[in-house]
Amino acid sequence: MKNEKRINYKGIGEVMYRKNRRARNVSIRINAEGVIRVTVPGWCSFHRAEIFVLEKSNWINGKILKIKRNKQENLVWGAGDVVEIRNGKITIEPGGLRDFKIIRSGSLYTIQLPVDFDPAKKEFEEALREAISVIGLREAKAQLPEIIFLLAEKFQLPFGKLSVKRMRTRWGSCSSKNNISLNSGLIFLPNELIEYVCLHELVHTVHKNHSRVFWEALDDIMPGALMHRKALHKRTIIA
Repeated sequence: MKNEKRINYKGIGEVMYRKNRRARNVSIRINAEGVIRVTVPGWCSFHRAEIFVLEKSNWINGKILKIKRNKQENLVWGAGDVVEIRNGKITIEPGGLRDFKIIRSGSLYTIQLPVDFDPAKKEFEEALREAISVIGLREAKAQLPEIIFLLAEKFQLPFGKLSVKRMRTRWGSCSSKNNISLNSGLIFLPNELIEYVCLHELVHTVHKNHSRVFWEALDDIMPGALMHRKALHKRTIIA
C-alpha cells in the first residue's frame, strides 16, 4: 500500500496525503507557499482523511487567501501566484530561460521566471517586483486618465495637467497649480479605492489642506470617504 497520495480538488487545489504511523490524528498543514499537506495516522484510511479535508475546505481556503494577501502586502511573489490588476491580472509561472519573460494578451500578462529563480534571493525578489511594477505603470497610464477625467467632469472639479508615475510613498498629489499626479500602483487596488484617491486629489483643487471643510467636501461627493481612507492605509504600494 502506498504511503503517499496526491489529489487535486476543485476549489482547493492539490493536496498531498502522507501516512505516518506515529500520528494520532489527521492533521492539515499549509506552508508559506500555500502547499497543503495532510498527515494520515496508520489507523486511518485515505478515504476517511479525504472526507475530513473536504469538511475543512472553508478553513483551508481562508488560510490560503490569508497567505496570498500577506504575499501581496509584503510584495513577495513566486511561481503560481496571480497579481490582480484593474481589468486584468498578472500570472507568474516557471520559465525555461535565464531571464524574466513577459507575455501580454490585452490586459492579461504572464511573467515567466528564470529557470534558476530563487524567491529567497533578494536580487530575484527585486527583479520580479520590478517586472510587476513595469506592467502596472503601463496599465495605469492606459486606464487611470479616463477615470479621473470622468470624475472631474461629473463633479465639476477641473484640474491642470495629469501625470501617472511610480511613486514610493504617496498615492497621489495635487500641486498649487492644480496639476495632479497619480501613483501607478493604484492599478492594483479595487475600483472604489482608485476612485477615492482620484476624488481626494480633485477636492484638493478647491481645498488645499486636510481641514474639516476638505473632508466634508470629499464626503459629500463620496459618502464613506473616511472608510476608504482607512482601507487605503492598509495597502502596500506596488510601484
